[in-house]
Amino acid sequence: MKAGRTIGTAVVGFLFTLFLAIDLVLFGVVALDSAVITVLLAVGLVGGGVLGWLAAGRHPMPVTPAPADAVVPPPPPGPPPPPPPM
Repeated sequence: MKAGRTIGTAVVGFLFTLFLAIDLVLFGVVALDSAVITVLLAVGLVGGGVLGWLAAGRHPMPVTPAPADAVVPPPPPGPPPPPPPM
């Protein structure tokens, strides 16, 4: 499961930086043939993978089941509905 989360966040990081690079090109901040676009995509891929690896390293807190006597009984039934008018 650790590899799946790492790969998944690497893909998300790549897509995030891909859309960021497209925005930078469309707004004229960076030229289309610039190496910055390639570097930005590589940084997004590696950065997303690192974040996924760090997130997968955490262990979830153990969940303690509730004791059996803590079950709440259902509420008592209410009064019966009135008969329909005739």
